[in-house]
Amino acid sequence: MPGRSRFSWPVAPALAAVLILSACGAGGSTTTPAPSPSAASSSASASSSGGSSAPASSPAAAPVRLDDATRARLQASFEQTFAAATVDGVPTPGAIAYVSVGDQEWTSALGVSDVDTKAPVDPAGHGRIGSITKPIVASAVLVLVDQGKLSLDDPLAKYIPGIANGDRITVRQLLSMSSGVWNYTTDQQLVDTFATAPMTPWTIDQTIDLIRSHPADFAPGEKVAYCDSNYVLLGRIAELVTGQPVSEVVRTLVTEPLGLTGTRMPADDQPGVPDPGIGSYQPINGQPAAIPDLNPTFAWTAGAATSTVPDLARFAREVTDGSLLSPELQAQRLATTTFTGIPLDVGYGLGVLNMNDLIGHNGDITGGGGTMLRLPAEDATFVVLVNLSTNAENSSGAIANALIDDLYPGRTVSR
Repeated sequence: MPGRSRFSWPVAPALAAVLILSACGAGGSTTTPAPSPSAASSSASASSSGGSSAPASSPAAAPVRLDDATRARLQASFEQTFAAATVDGVPTPGAIAYVSVGDQEWTSALGVSDVDTKAPVDPAGHGRIGSITKPIVASAVLVLVDQGKLSLDDPLAKYIPGIANGDRITVRQLLSMSSGVWNYTTDQQLVDTFATAPMTPWTIDQTIDLIRSHPADFAPGEKVAYCDSNYVLLGRIAELVTGQPVSEVVRTLVTEPLGLTGTRMPADDQPGVPDPGIGSYQPINGQPAAIPDLNPTFAWTAGAATSTVPDLARFAREVTDGSLLSPELQAQRLATTTFTGIPLDVGYGLGVLNMNDLIGHNGDITGGGGTMLRLPAEDATFVVLVNLSTNAENSSGAIANALIDDLYPGRTVSR
């Protein structure tokens, strides 16, 4: 719909999808999660033993343990939510859910990756992640800042001329959704074109020229408003300062150092999901329609990446703990400001979303999407991937919401 941002869907501007994961609050928000005690394992099977501290909002509560009874409860919750998981009236063919608390893990996969062959979903399979691409790209940009190759205070016009207010917009404001640049995914005709013809020829230069042709939505720093254009511009800046394609920038600075072997920022000629895939569908005329290929240059650094649940569990911890960044820059990443006009504690930092004390990101794109969240004080991680999505909706948030509520009641409150 006009005014909605694509590839991330939860936060723009009505934040309808994300609000089910948010507790009520007001005003600006600064979130600095405590470091977690140990790195999350990427195993698709459940491990045993371990524990976590009690929820900060309920200090007298017993620590959450993923014992047999808790695992059974999570499974029942997942099955119930998955059974009701529809988009435009079409049931979601398959989903993977992951929860960890300390070194305890639970993973489950339901449904099928192929509606024709009925092949089951692989718990370690690859899927589209939509705007979870943004914190991955933001991590690469922040590493470049730490390396001295660019500054958070650099003006956009230093790298990309001709954009409204480009001499006043900073790299920091692009990262934090406060630049005011026009959002190219509010061009409904363009979005509809890719929804119906996902391999439509397109280039990054066309996106940037489209942004250039529009006035700013607001003055730099005046508001915080979700905008996919910010992250396309950041992708181009990363290429300009390194002389490398952004797919290589992400690989060398983020996914390879973190061991995220199943995560890919695709090159321009990589429209598909790597094998083994979890499937890629969108609802059309009441049925799930396969979308095996999607031109990556449309969503690009705003939402074209693919990943796996084990990788996203690792990356969720990186977002809150920041092993790639200096402590000072990591603290700046996690300092979030509430979205303008949203009467809830839902905000954005430097490529990271906060929903009350949940930290992470989520996303939707044609063919799939996911939700990746951490409760750092509890050392708890929640990841969901689904294989049915439009450019505005999937069921991953509802599934994650139910799992979080099951272990930490009161952390998720719908508006």
